[in-house]
Amino acid sequence: MPLLIWLLLVAAGTTGLLWQQHNSRQAADQRFELRVALMRDFVTSYTADLIQREGVQARASLTGATVGAGQFAQAVAGFGYPAAVLIDDRGRTLQAVPADPKAIGKELASKYEHLRTALRDGRPAVSPVVRSAVRGEPVVAFAVPFDSISGRRVFSGAVTIREGPLSAYLSSALSLSGAQIQLVDSAGSIVAANRHLDAGIPTLATENGPLAAAVRQEEHGRYQAGDRWWRFSSTPITGTPWRLSATVSEEVLYAAQAGSDIAGRAGLIGAAVVGLLVVAAIARARRSRQDLATSEQRFRKVFDDAAIGMTLTDDHGRFVRVNPAACRLFGRAEADLAGRRYADIMHLDDVEAVRAHGRACLAGHADGFRLDVRYVHADGHILETGTTCALLRDGEGQPTHFATQIVDMTERNALERARLADEAELAQRAQQLQEANAHLADFIAMLSHDVQQPLTKIVGLGELLLEDWDVSSAGEKHDDVQRITRAGNQASDLVNDVLTLARLDAGAMRARPVGLDVAQLARAAVAAHQSGGTTPVTVVAPDQIRGLADGKLLELILGNLLSNAVKYGEPPFEVTVANRADHVEIRVADHGEGVPPAFVPQLFDRFARADSGVAVGASGTGLGLYLVRQLAEASGLTVGYRPNEPCGAAFLITVPHAGDEDPRPGFSRTGLKASGMDTCDRADRTG
Repeated sequence: MPLLIWLLLVAAGTTGLLWQQHNSRQAADQRFELRVALMRDFVTSYTADLIQREGVQARASLTGATVGAGQFAQAVAGFGYPAAVLIDDRGRTLQAVPADPKAIGKELASKYEHLRTALRDGRPAVSPVVRSAVRGEPVVAFAVPFDSISGRRVFSGAVTIREGPLSAYLSSALSLSGAQIQLVDSAGSIVAANRHLDAGIPTLATENGPLAAAVRQEEHGRYQAGDRWWRFSSTPITGTPWRLSATVSEEVLYAAQAGSDIAGRAGLIGAAVVGLLVVAAIARARRSRQDLATSEQRFRKVFDDAAIGMTLTDDHGRFVRVNPAACRLFGRAEADLAGRRYADIMHLDDVEAVRAHGRACLAGHADGFRLDVRYVHADGHILETGTTCALLRDGEGQPTHFATQIVDMTERNALERARLADEAELAQRAQQLQEANAHLADFIAMLSHDVQQPLTKIVGLGELLLEDWDVSSAGEKHDDVQRITRAGNQASDLVNDVLTLARLDAGAMRARPVGLDVAQLARAAVAAHQSGGTTPVTVVAPDQIRGLADGKLLELILGNLLSNAVKYGEPPFEVTVANRADHVEIRVADHGEGVPPAFVPQLFDRFARADSGVAVGASGTGLGLYLVRQLAEASGLTVGYRPNEPCGAAFLITVPHAGDEDPRPGFSRTGLKASGMDTCDRADRTG
């Protein structure tokens, strides 16, 4: 019996040693695979970030109708590219760095796969490694498509990989002696490596033929080169034609286990000798007790000295033991936690999820679980943690305790949320910049057309008047001067609109509302607009009605609405002032064709002009109604539109009442003609 027991012990020890050696090597293999995966994630993130920044730069500065050589060179210089090219939707070269006038207009997309892919599929593409035409060094090109006002464009920049941060990272990513790491493109050429490469473009097949053959067969495994076995792993880089591969000799990879293997063998031999000598039951019992004490002491030391929170709870969720790290994490003493349920210090929204996983473990469906769990600190603040729980069983397989490890993730999660918020803000800033560029382009286009037109008319008529002065009659001279005056007034009105717009955008126009007679102000505004004109405007208003507004800004609003009505509407034109329950309403109406329904949502937008109806044939900048809305908002007023009945357009201005003053009853209608102001006694029409 003692010999049989000894044989069983030796067999068990040998099996355990072999199992331990196998597990140790398997763990080393897993660590190696994990390091390769981390390198893959870094390279993927690096290329994605480079493509994203390239796309943001291109959309921010290369979307104009034309892109100057200096503008393009400045964009390229921001990335430090040795060479770059910008092509249009037909694959033709718009700009290139280094500048080459002969290359402008040449079709490039058919010659380069990455340009063709970006232009055809509308997604970023990365080229294989090629030799730079400028410096003669190996480079890769990142082609990013983007939409411009002239259609789709592609911006492609050449990046020196071998001397950049990617090669530096690969050189330090794996500290194993003799390890080889390389990025290989679809043609088998080495893009970057953790070792020095010559000035040429070597391939993996020429640098390491056995590795190249092994990678073609499978993504990870082992191969033999000479008299040594090598471990390798290969993985594709998402969004690129590259693969990352790494290899290291097994003697280096398993070097850390070599000493433990020798020690294990020595230990096994020693145990066999001791077991052969000591087979008595009392010796075995004593050894068992010693081993149990050692195991308990080791567990206690690991439990108490762990840097992360560790707890033991019974199968009812009550704390049995809590290590010092967990006490510091919860802000409570171990005596305060002992016997309490975990649910007492857990966020209420997470309790049910933890209980559900605990029930699954007790039912035998799982041995443990991992969850993101929130706990409540003793001072009341919330702890965000990564909690890993394992179910412990006794010798008969019955559940006894839950062993839990708790890692504080509060700060890390806060940093991640801050990072996401920063990215969202950056995207919003980029969108605002694009909108500002669009507004600037519209503004420049408006100035180049609408300001130049009246000035050209003034200059032309002035030159014509001077040339024909001696032969022109007094009436002809008078007509020419009137036409010059009208063109000057047109340019003056446009300049005033632009200055008003600039003051509004700069926040320099501030309203100073006071109590005033809205009816009297409306009559004065109509009279000022009618001065020198021939189109009658009818005013319907009570003798006096008080409102709270900035008089100057309200006059500007009414003047713009009257100009808009006369320009795009038809007579009769009416201005109606009426008292409502909680405000004073000013209504400016005409009887023309009104605003096309499809254009109403853009009616008050900057530079907005309808593409149908009377607006097509009438001149205008699209600023009038935009200024009306901005002036109204600056004054604390509201302005809106509704169709006039039976036809035409009506704009409504809402003015707050001035304090508690009651409007005086009674209305009078004033019709303004070219010669002055007449009184009409027709019925009130407020619309």
